Parts: sequence; C-alpha cells; structure tokens
Amino acid sequence: MDSAKAETSADAARRRKPTRRRSCDSGSPRHTHVHTGASTPIDLESGQQRLKCATVDVLPTSTPTDTGTPQVRWSGLEPHVPRHSIDQLKSGQSSPGSAWTPPYTKVYRGSFAATPISRSRLASGQATPRGGSLVASIPLDQFMSRLQLEADDLEDYGVEELRDGFFDASFYKMARKELATAKQKRKIRSPFSLRKFVQLQKDGIQRFFWSIKHPKRRSALMRAVTGYMVAYILCLVPAIRTWLGQYHYIMIIATIVNHAGRSIGSQIEGTAATITGAGIGIGAGLLALWISTVSGPARNSYGAFLAVCVLITLPMLAWARARFARVFQLCISAGFALFFMVCERVGPIPLYRKAWEFGIPWVLGMVIAQITNVLLFPNPGNVQLARALHKALDAAIGGLELPRPSTARQREKMSKETVEMSIAVRDFRSEITISKISPEDMTELRNNLQAVIRDFLRLECIAPVFEPPKEEEEPPKGKPIQETKIHIEIDSGDESEDDEKVEIDRIRAALSGPSREMINLMKEALEACDTLLMQILHQTSFLPPERKKNKYDCEALTDRLLAARDKLEEAHIVWANVHPADASYTIIQIFLFTSTLLQASDQVIKLVKSTGSIVKKRRGARWSFYLPNYPLEKLVYRSNPQVRHDRGGTTTAFYFRTMKDIAILMSKIAGKAWVPNSDLAEKPAPQKKTLRFRIWEVLHEMQGFEARFALKNTITICLLAIPAWLSGPQTWWDEWEGWWCLVAAWHLMQPRVGGNLNDLAARLVTVVLGAIWGALSFFAGDGNPYVMAVFALIFAIPLLYRYMLSSHPRSGFIGCLTFTVVSMTCKNYEGITPPHRIAYTRGTVIIIGVLASVFINWFLWPFVARHELRKSLANMLINLSIVYRTVVAKYIYHDLDYMPSPQDIIDSQIREAKLREGFVRIRELLKMTEHEPRLRERFDPTPYEHLIDSSEKFFDHIIDVRQASLYFRISGDRDMAQMMLSCRRDAVATILMNLWVLGGGLRSKTPIPKYLPSAAIARRRLLQRIEDMDTDLHYESKHHGGGKRKRLRFTELEELEPAESYFVDGPDGVRAEVRDGKVRHRGIDKWAQFYQYAYSSILNEIVRELEQLQIYTKAITGELSIGKFD
Repeated sequence: MDSAKAETSADAARRRKPTRRRSCDSGSPRHTHVHTGASTPIDLESGQQRLKCATVDVLPTSTPTDTGTPQVRWSGLEPHVPRHSIDQLKSGQSSPGSAWTPPYTKVYRGSFAATPISRSRLASGQATPRGGSLVASIPLDQFMSRLQLEADDLEDYGVEELRDGFFDASFYKMARKELATAKQKRKIRSPFSLRKFVQLQKDGIQRFFWSIKHPKRRSALMRAVTGYMVAYILCLVPAIRTWLGQYHYIMIIATIVNHAGRSIGSQIEGTAATITGAGIGIGAGLLALWISTVSGPARNSYGAFLAVCVLITLPMLAWARARFARVFQLCISAGFALFFMVCERVGPIPLYRKAWEFGIPWVLGMVIAQITNVLLFPNPGNVQLARALHKALDAAIGGLELPRPSTARQREKMSKETVEMSIAVRDFRSEITISKISPEDMTELRNNLQAVIRDFLRLECIAPVFEPPKEEEEPPKGKPIQETKIHIEIDSGDESEDDEKVEIDRIRAALSGPSREMINLMKEALEACDTLLMQILHQTSFLPPERKKNKYDCEALTDRLLAARDKLEEAHIVWANVHPADASYTIIQIFLFTSTLLQASDQVIKLVKSTGSIVKKRRGARWSFYLPNYPLEKLVYRSNPQVRHDRGGTTTAFYFRTMKDIAILMSKIAGKAWVPNSDLAEKPAPQKKTLRFRIWEVLHEMQGFEARFALKNTITICLLAIPAWLSGPQTWWDEWEGWWCLVAAWHLMQPRVGGNLNDLAARLVTVVLGAIWGALSFFAGDGNPYVMAVFALIFAIPLLYRYMLSSHPRSGFIGCLTFTVVSMTCKNYEGITPPHRIAYTRGTVIIIGVLASVFINWFLWPFVARHELRKSLANMLINLSIVYRTVVAKYIYHDLDYMPSPQDIIDSQIREAKLREGFVRIRELLKMTEHEPRLRERFDPTPYEHLIDSSEKFFDHIIDVRQASLYFRISGDRDMAQMMLSCRRDAVATILMNLWVLGGGLRSKTPIPKYLPSAAIARRRLLQRIEDMDTDLHYESKHHGGGKRKRLRFTELEELEPAESYFVDGPDGVRAEVRDGKVRHRGIDKWAQFYQYAYSSILNEIVRELEQLQIYTKAITGELSIGKFD
C-alpha cells in the first residue's frame, strides 16, 4: 500500500468513530432493491437532469403493467451532487472529509442504453440471437441492478491499495432461477424410435431422387456406375475370366475403390496411388511367401513367418494411413494386396501366380475407371469450387437482407459457407486441376470474399437506420425469466423523449435513402460477381435461370458503388449539430451502422475489382493445366474432397484438424514464463538433441491416435487371420474365402471414429442385401450373363450413390463389395456349389469383418462425441481468454511507443477466422451426439447448445472490441494511468479468471464454485473511477512536449494523432520501420467519438455474456455448494 495515499492515524481514528447503517435518506442505494420496469435514457451531460425525489420508502411498491410484469417504483433517492473523488485530493489532504459521499446515484452514459428497438433479454433457456452490431443491447446498469449491490461495497475510504500481481475479487450470489432454467431438459426422441427410423429412410430416399435430378451429381454417379458396369460385363465373358484367373472380379472391386465419379485430377492421383500401393502389398507378400518356404524348418512353420510379416508391415501402413491423409488410397490398396498374398490359399508350397491373379485385374480396373472418368462427362475440378463460391456469395447476399428479424440462422449460414469456401479453395490448390482461373487469382478472390462476409457479420440485423422490423416469434425453450429493469423518474421526461424522437426521425430521413441505395448496389455487385465467376468456370447450373446469361460491367459497377459511397458520406452532414456526448443510444446505433456499411462497401469494391481483373484476364482464354502448388508439409495432411468423403469420418477429421490448427495459433500468443532481463541477456545457443531425448520423442509419438489406430488394426487383422496360418489342412477357410473378412475390417476401420449403432445396423443390412441380391442375380436367370448384368445395374445405382454421395459411404462400399463377391463367385462355381450356400458363407465372412471392425473400435480407445464436445468447449473458453487478453494488451492498454501494426491486424483476423471455424466444427460435433446410445440416460444437448451460442457471442464481442479500438487509443497520461491501474487490472483479471475456472471445470468435469469473482462489479468500479475523474474536470494532461493533450469527456480515451511510423527490433537485430495500423477517417472527426461509446458498451456486454457462460457451464458440470452456509 502506498504510504503517500494512506491515511494518518488521527484521520483514521476520526473516520472509524461509531457509525450506524445508512438509511435511505443518506442518498446511498444500499437499501434500494432492484425492481422491474422499463429503463429510460437520461441526459447525463453536466448533471443537469436530476432524479426526482419523493417520499422515503424502505419497501418497493409494485405496479402492474400492460404485459403483466410487475413494476416496482422507488422513491426517496437523493439527487446526485458532483463531489471530489478520492483520486483528486488536494495536496496535503489525506481524506475527502466526513461530508464526502461517492456519486453512486449518477447513471454513467457508457453503460446506459435503452431504446424502443432494443430487445428485452429472453429466458436463459432460450438462445438469444445477435445481429452482430458494435453496440451493446443490454445496459450495464440494468444488468448490475440484478446483483442487488450495495453502494458501500464500492467505497475505499480514501485508501488506494497498490497490489503486485493480485486483484481484488468481489463475489455475489447468482440468481437461482436462471440456473434452474438452464438445467431444464427438452424432449429428445430415442435413437431407437421406429418413427425416427422411418423418417430417416424417407429423407434418404428424397435426397437420392434430388441427387438424380441435379446435373452435376447425376453426372458423377453415371461415371461411377458406367465404370463399374464395364468391368462387371467384362468379367462375365468366359475368355476374360479364364485369362485373369479365379479372382478376375478384383477388376470390378478396383472400379469401386477408385470409382470414376471424381474430378480428372483426383482420378489421376488416385490411379497412381492405388497402383503403387498394390505393388507395395504384392512385393511385401511375395517376400513373405519366399521367406516362409525358403527351407524345410521354415515350411513347417510358414504361418509364423507370415504372421511376422503382417506384424511388421501392417502397423506401418495403418500408422501412415492415420497420420497422412494424402496416402489413404495407397495404404488401402497395399493392405488389400498384402492380405491376398499372405492369407489366401497359403501353405508349405508357395503360389507365386497369385501376384498375377491380383495385380493384372487391379491394374485393368484402374485403367477402366480412368478412361471412363476422362471420356464421360469429365469434371475438370471446378465443380466443388464453383459450388462453394456460389453458396458463399449467396450467403453474403442474404446477409444484406436488412432489416430482418434478429435470428442467428443467417449468421451461422455465413460463417459455415465461409469455412466451406476456404476449404474448397485449399482443395483447388492441392490437386491437379484444369481451369481458366489460376490458383493465385482464386486465393486473392477468397481473401476478398472473406473480408466482405466478415464485415457483413458486423452489420446490425435490425438496421437501426430503418424502421425496426417485428421480431420473429420462436417457440420458447424454457420458462422465461422475469426481466429486471430500472425505472427512474426524471424531470421533463416527455419533452426530452419528444425532442429525441424528432432528432432520430431527422437523422433517419437523411441517411435511410443513401443507405438503402448502397445496400441494393452491394447486392447487385455480389450477384454480378457470382454470375461472372460461374460463367468463367462453366458452372451456370448453380445460377437461377434469369441470371445465367446476364452480362455485367465490373468497372461500371465500381463507379456506381463509389458514387453511392460518396453520397452516403455526404449525407452524414446531418450530424453537424450532433455531439456524441448528447446523442441518444438510437442515434449512436444509426451512425455506427452507417459506418460499418461504409467499411463493408470498401470490401465489396475490392471484390468487384478482383472479379473484374479475373474476367479481363481469363475471358476467351484456353483451359490451363495446374499442378498442386500447396506446401508439401501441409499437402501430406490433406486429401481431395472425394477421397475425404469416401474414407468416412469427415466431420471428426475436420474437427480434430481445426482444433490442432487453433492450438498452434494460440500457442504463439499464449503467456509464457517471464525471465528477468530476458530481453537484455544473450540467448543461449540451441542445445543438440541427445539420444535419450530422441527416444522420448519416439515414445511420446507412440501415444498419439495414429499409434493407437495401428495397434487396433494390427490386433484385429492378426486375430482374424489366425485360421489361415495354422498348420494342417484348412479347407473351410479356403472354401469360404475367409480372407474377405480381413478386407472388410481393413476398409471399415477408421482412425478417429468407430461407428455407432446406426452405422453398424446400416452396414449389416447392406451386407445382407448384397449377399441376397447377388445370389438372386445368378438364380433368376440360371447364370445368364444378361440377367446378371441387369441385376448388377439395379443394385449398383443406389449403393454407389450411398458410397460416393451420401453421408454413410462405408455402408455403400461394403454392400457393393458383398454383391460383387457373391455374384461372381456363383458364376465361378456354376454347377458346383449352390448359390444360397455361397451367399451364406461369403456373407457370414464379411459380417464377421464388419463386427470385428466396429467392436474393436468400441472397446479400445473409443471415440465418444459428447466427451470430445465437452473438452472442445473447455478449450474454446480458455482460447477466448487468451484472445481477450491479447486484444486488451495489443489494442487497448498498449505502450505509448507501440501501436498495433497492419500485420498485427492481419494476424488477429487469421486467428478470428480459425476460431470461427472452430465453432462450426463444434456444432457439427454436437449433432453427432444424437446418434450415440447412452446406458445411464439420454444425452441432453440443450445446455451445450446454449453454451456454444453464448461462447460465440462472447467471441463476437471480442472482435467488436478490437475493431472499435482501431479508432482511438487509451490515454497515455502517467498520473491518470496510475489512478486507473488497479481498476483496469481488476476488470481484465476478473474476466480471465472466470474463463479459466469455467474452462478448467468443464474439461475435468468438476463442479464450478458457486461464487466466482464478479466481472460486473469490477467493470462498475472502473466506470466509477472514470466518472469521478470526469466529474472533477480532469480533462487535460501535460503532453511530453510541454503542450496539452485534450481528453474526451465521459471516457478514458483520447483521439488519435496523425499516423506516424515507429521502429521495432526485428528477429535478426535490425530495427525496422512499422506504420501504425489504426484507422483515421478523412473529413469526419466524430467517428472516433462514436466508436469510443461503442467500445465502452461492448465491454459492458462482455460482462453480461460472461454471466451466461457461468450459468450454462454450471448446468453441465454442476455447482459446488458450500454446505449449510449456502
């Protein structure tokens, strides 16, 4: 504690004289309980409007309202009289004196906001949609009133405590009604419900017919079915069957594994990978056969040598398959060939002809699929890209439907389509493509479109510059919470409200026309970009009929946008007589909306120019052949879209990849241990890795999911292959062709997910259908090849659709595999083995492989979506604390000689884009929990949904704070900073501690303490300290050069000076010049002041949202009670 600010013993003795608890006459709202009602804006400038006094009452008086919500009207509040604050004591004065009372009855403008268009907060059980504005919709005073705080809690009695690394935490009791509402469960239909099963099948049939009608999907399905049927028909020719051998139908299976429904580049890559993988598997199998029969003792124990070969080769293939997504097809083919060589007709006498029986049909099948892919409706690689671009532009156009009801659906759509568009561009760069647009132009186009959608997300959906729309009614998801409001009587209220309404109407009349014109022009510009890009990519089927042949001039569109922008800027002359300190909440909302609209128009202009340059360069040009230009260290971890779909587990793969990217980005800005004089001391040279450390790295790597998957896969395959390696006659294994169970298990096992009961049932059903249909195809025509071909076509269309276009690819693959094996085996053993026996034996073998692949994944390191959901939300809360701390440190409370550079802003935007993608992946993970059975009780996703929504709103507020902070900076006055230090630190530290406690409790699933540090109280103290300084007319501070720097009233901020450059030390020790990245508006000197108001309001909204995070987290983990004192 600073001795200079401490009280003398005499003063302290005088102040510690016996006192009684304050009454309501003292002016303190200690006994003034909060009440419900409508809050009204108050003019706060110079304290001219005062609270009206009435009779003194201790208890509230309830007044019924029109809506049935009771209103409590308080009276007896003493009018606020400005007093000197503790921080502005005169020299030699250690205490403000006994007559001093803190001005707690004054309402602070930065935390007060209420208008007719501001929405009342819904029940905590119902998600509150957000429109993405920069201004808070809930006043802090209204929020703080629910805490039932006492004024004495904010008094410090003239003593300033200088704490070293600690903060003063305040606690309050949370409303029990809100927590009870958050715990209310909704009715969830059982996953075993017959009605749900029928509905799923009905939806699947509808999606199938929709895909058949869609030209692009129909073309892809036709290519795949054509390649399959060509190979099937060739295998019905007796001469070809005799030439290829017993397993000639491997040619058909090859057309399934690398089906022709891909793009040309993906097909070429897949053909090369599958042929290479088959060669590796055949080579390893031939080596194993030679070693197992090289000598007499080896022939006596040939099974052991073959098992050792599998134990050495298979873990490497499984580990590479799980670690590097790019080699998935290579590893699958290698495993397929290896099982054929070491598990089919093995014995003391090696059969080297098996290499021919597998290799030649495999290569022929790949050639057939490649030729079909190139000749029949070829896809140059633009379909997925065009679809993603069209959906992203369509979502952006939907974001301009203003005003619209404040629902979160449109925001979620824009976020999701932005993520999908980014993935499509990444896929375009990482595979062989034939296109008129270069990967570099496409990357620039993606960046511009992302910037457009990023600004559209900041637009207030109610568009306050227009008349507010009616709210869309939604069914309530819980019992509504009685809203807490403050009703304050003021003098001349009706007259002030009328003047304010007239001012709002005047501003709306001046700005609504230019704003509507700008919105309509931006819509037209986005539609033009969509049309031009689809025409260049030759994918006009995505466009509506009226736009397919439209022509647009990008230069003319740019000129019109610039003219509309100038017109909107000129319309802002209406605020010549409006000062931010006098403006109402609605007026500030209007100006902030038009400011965001101007910024969004700049990004739309950049997008139109980028599209125009692409059109100018590429229209009339020939198609170009582009090789992958993605970095190799990233390329090996990504596969093309169709392979990613065919391997299954796309949702979890994206989820884990995104979480890993977020962890890498967060590690760059996360706090690290601080070493004294670390900047001045010479950094030690990097130490050489020792042998023990390298061993530790290998062992640590073996703990990853790749090593676990390799172990599970090896255990499954080796256990299933034991009958093939036992000494003695194993006629039943060869007769039943038992090695197919290894192929089924190898294909169906997935590194991340093991499948749920629905997946298991779907796979078993398709295996049974494939076996029955294969036997019927032979039995119906008594082996007639024409009848078998017709049956194959009928079965291939829906099963190949399920494999390559549905969300359940592996069940479609295993069904096609079963049908092919059974029908072709019946043809091979025509007249020898009855078809029903073949269907029974082969079907049983494949079912054993299906069951083994699912059960081993269930019992060994299973993937549980609800557990991952809880961990991901815990990590997201901690990441939010890191981002919040970084924004505060870099953009708000930064050093005087440091301002955020443009590169800092770009880095922040990259982190924000990745975190937004993380929320998209978490929502997809939440949907997976609906299919997971649970023995204890049904899993209720309701609190998780609310926690995700609340976390994303908290994240949006952080983005708004960063964006608003680009227009001003915190005052650099040393005296003011010293007085504000403790309050600032408390406000930031309280939020960080809450997020870390919530994240840690959620990750470990331990109850959250009932009482957490109150961020609202810390924020209130900071605002009170600012108000005290402003009340004392503490507006000016000395500049470093001896001049004066003017501070704005009602804020701790100051206007930006002209942009200057500063120097920083680079990584190589060279000082580099960096320009300031903050924004200065030309010709408009009031934007900064309005954004200062927005900045303060958003921080208040962050405090309110933090309470919601506490409520929903406690609904998941429970609350830690403190016993009888609770």
